[in-house]
Amino acid sequence: MDEAAPPAGNRLALAGAIWYLLEIPILFPFSSATSPSPVKTAELVAFYSAQKSNLLIGAAGASVVLLGRIAFSAGARASLSRTAGVRALADLALGSMVLSVVLEIGMTALFAAAGRMAADHGDPAGIVALHYAAETVGFALFPAIAVAVAATALAQVISAQFPRWLGWLGLVTGVAGIASSAFGVATAQSLVGGPPGLGLWIFGFWIWMVATGIVLFRLTIGRHPARPEPA
Repeated sequence: MDEAAPPAGNRLALAGAIWYLLEIPILFPFSSATSPSPVKTAELVAFYSAQKSNLLIGAAGASVVLLGRIAFSAGARASLSRTAGVRALADLALGSMVLSVVLEIGMTALFAAAGRMAADHGDPAGIVALHYAAETVGFALFPAIAVAVAATALAQVISAQFPRWLGWLGLVTGVAGIASSAFGVATAQSLVGGPPGLGLWIFGFWIWMVATGIVLFRLTIGRHPARPEPA
């Protein structure tokens, strides 16, 4: 049996991965503070009032850097063969990743709205409501990322166009993310600020994403049309 052809190389996947990971040095300093738990209204209002500027910066920055996840998924989708089963999985992955970005931007915007409301001495009950709304959106966010990872990785395995270890790394990571997210929802424990082990699969996602981008980037360099031998 002939080996599968290599995937179509592109630079968008790696660019998207790097673009998205810029949130670590750029946004994490503004969004690393965690709200008090268990929730006490006075403490929550004081927290959001103090974090107003950081939360606004985080919301604005998220609307830019999180687009890198969509760019990565679009690049990964473009690299896969156009066979029906593989293409359908790639389409599902891209749709799930777009959904995850919309949810995450919405979550950060709700947190920022709570900060503005607290700083302007708004109704404490409204601030608490915004806090719970943002956290609830977060419960939907991480399963969407995990499904996108699992679907892309499964397409990589089925297509046999990528190194086997890469597809299986992504598949295990995605399944672990789905299970972890389901556990978090069932126990009402957020990945952010919850038990330390709940979000470990995110590191696997980052590694798999960058590795996929590197594989596809390498396919775009060093390829030149063969020159005819001199007569």
